[in-house]
Amino acid sequence: MKGALTVTAVLLAAGGCGGGISGTYADEGNVTAYEFRRDGQATILVLGTSVAAEYKLDGDRVLVTSPQGTVVLRRAGDRLYGPMGLELKQRE
Repeated sequence: MKGALTVTAVLLAAGGCGGGISGTYADEGNVTAYEFRRDGQATILVLGTSVAAEYKLDGDRVLVTSPQGTVVLRRAGDRLYGPMGLELKQRE
């Protein structure tokens, strides 16, 4: 029984690292987009410029870190909400 609990705890801890979000999320005008890969890497696209980034999940928050700093996005369904009214919807 103790071994099964340990395996479960390890799997739950691993689930919080990296994966859990993938695909592209963009604003309505396609001015800003975030592309997430399951390996914890992301690309931020703004006005035709792309920046490599990494991300981590923390509950309903997605912390995206690039050389310019860290942006905190809140995940709700198929949308991400960020600073200054940013709303990104997952592309199909």
